[in-house]
Amino acid sequence: MFFYQAKAVYPQGKECEQNTFATFRAQTGSLRGTTLSITAASFYQLYVNGKFVAFGPARTAKGYARVDVLPLELYDNGDQNEITVAVVGYHVCSLSTVRQPSFLIAELRRGNEVLCATGRDFTAYLPGCKLQKTVRYSVQRHFTEIWDFRDGTDLTPDSARVPLSVLQNPPKPIERRAPYPYYEDILLSQSVSGGTLTFDEERPYRKGAYSFQPFEDWGTFGDDETVSHPFVWIQRRRQTQTREAEALPLTLSENDYVILDFSRIETGFPMLSVLAESTADLVVAFSEYCSPTEFSFTRMNVQNALEYLLPAGQTVNAMSFEPYVMRYVIIAVRSGSVRLNSFGIKTFMHTVADARRVSLEDPTLAAVYRGAVRTFAHNAVDLYTDCPSRERAGWLCDSYFTAKTEHALFGNTMVEDAFLENYRLYRNEGEYPDGMIPMCFPADPHLDDGGHVIKYHSKYKFIPQWSMWYVLEVEDYLTHRNPTASVEQFRPSIEGLLDFYSRYENEDGLLEALPSWNFVEWSRANEWTQDVSYPTNFLYAQVLECAYRLFGNADDLRRANEVRAKAVEQSFNGTVFLDHAVRDEHHHLIRLNDCSEACQYYAILFGGIDIQSEKYAKLHRLVTEIFGATRREPMPEIAEINAFIGAYLRLEALLKMKEYKLVLRDVKEFFGEMEQKTGTLWEYREGKGSRDHGFASYALVAILKALRLD
Repeated sequence: MFFYQAKAVYPQGKECEQNTFATFRAQTGSLRGTTLSITAASFYQLYVNGKFVAFGPARTAKGYARVDVLPLELYDNGDQNEITVAVVGYHVCSLSTVRQPSFLIAELRRGNEVLCATGRDFTAYLPGCKLQKTVRYSVQRHFTEIWDFRDGTDLTPDSARVPLSVLQNPPKPIERRAPYPYYEDILLSQSVSGGTLTFDEERPYRKGAYSFQPFEDWGTFGDDETVSHPFVWIQRRRQTQTREAEALPLTLSENDYVILDFSRIETGFPMLSVLAESTADLVVAFSEYCSPTEFSFTRMNVQNALEYLLPAGQTVNAMSFEPYVMRYVIIAVRSGSVRLNSFGIKTFMHTVADARRVSLEDPTLAAVYRGAVRTFAHNAVDLYTDCPSRERAGWLCDSYFTAKTEHALFGNTMVEDAFLENYRLYRNEGEYPDGMIPMCFPADPHLDDGGHVIKYHSKYKFIPQWSMWYVLEVEDYLTHRNPTASVEQFRPSIEGLLDFYSRYENEDGLLEALPSWNFVEWSRANEWTQDVSYPTNFLYAQVLECAYRLFGNADDLRRANEVRAKAVEQSFNGTVFLDHAVRDEHHHLIRLNDCSEACQYYAILFGGIDIQSEKYAKLHRLVTEIFGATRREPMPEIAEINAFIGAYLRLEALLKMKEYKLVLRDVKEFFGEMEQKTGTLWEYREGKGSRDHGFASYALVAILKALRLD
């Protein structure tokens, strides 16, 4: 039992208001032998006697709340102790949480004795130091942080005390399955450069940083409501370097700036200690990669900027509420004068203390492995995420690859257990067709922006192929990584998907005209997903075989073989597999000559072909001698793979073909320089997008398998 007496509470009338900031305080006696059970929506930060303890909770499905159980004895200060919990309730749509009323539920116990509990002992406050009406940090996450400390830094001032409401029908508390985060303070001792800022009306800038346009119900504040835009402010100022590296502390006046460098990407909570010599306005902006002498943002659709309004004559020690990602940081003074005492980050990551280490003689492979470990750690805190920056979202297909990394590093499935349980707990409330599951979760559904609402009979976007990768991951999980887990717990979701797919089978038994966002990979291949996509049908055949292996229905195996045979028959032209066939005006299915490299890997992995046979000799030569992380010969008639998922399908295909030297060559060519620049592995080879992307950690799995160390 998680809670004996505690109730889910929040400041009265604020439960369904967007981007609220509330704090809760309780006085208690000795903390010896105590544990605090705690969960919240959207997130909490826990402090005991002013010391940071934890950020949480782990995310999960709508209607549920994962409970952190935290021992507090290490923070004991004798007979009098103070527990403070800060909670941000976003109550907006995102791809990183589910929208639900905001709440906190916490209970301190010694054994079965309840020492303090929400609804009985905690006092609530609305301190106002975290501004509510700010712009979205990204549409995938929530809001930017602007802090106003001019009226003081106390998070629980008596003047801000407010009455509480008890939440009716609160989420069901469930266990946290992922390991608790690893926190470490990393402090920088000096800047790398600095100078002055000058407004430049001609400088190009991005006002917003949206991956897609949020619809009305997504949750934003109007332009007339948001009074400060530090992300834009930084971009519109020309930097003139006048300072070299300097040791901290250092003094900055209006329009002064300094750039700091962590030397590699770090993920966590930026920490700032600053004395305002006069009333000051300070901007802290950060980037995953730029120049040590000229700060710039990467084009990743995030607003990487914090702002602090500071009172004259006071030292402020501040830490962000949410975790962010950075290598380079610019600290700039909009007004006033400050003394920057220190700057650093409190890490927020999966511990790697017990991660598998291998000795690799090749320095490039060693660097890639090292970068993969850190990339996994940043993207596997409470579930598998695509990136710890723009989204922090739990995407299917990404998870198929990241799950292999967790097991290779730790020999367990603790994060995957949580990730898959979230999907099992998902309940379709009419957002998607019967049987379909979200493409990422926990998340809110977002409108299909492709104009397909009427045709597809679904208001919200989903990826049919990503649900197929879910089936593949579950089969891999139950067969190889956690064979003691119950197969039956996955039957409802998988059989629901099989029923959904069956509604789109054509006269040949192949899937045709699947709805919503069809996705096979980020290349020209994704232009060829209608009407009959052969990569999709190879994947579908594998789904059917996986279902057979899980549940033993012989009809699923028969169908798998039929789909494979028909897809091979229709798509192979004697040299390569072609991507799709479309209906002509007479409704005849006509195979087109569009061809992608990615399609070849779908066929090799899931098409049941013998790539070593004479029939596929020309294709074998293309795969081993022409294709690669870098194309050996120009072949514009065959679209090259992109990073995801083509590069990873290629590695999987080469491993299946036992082409181990090619695997290692491709890993070095594709990932080789990434770790040198950021200490992490990237979303794309070109450096656009995230430079710390969860699925890229699969590179270490490929290394281990290619060296036969798995």
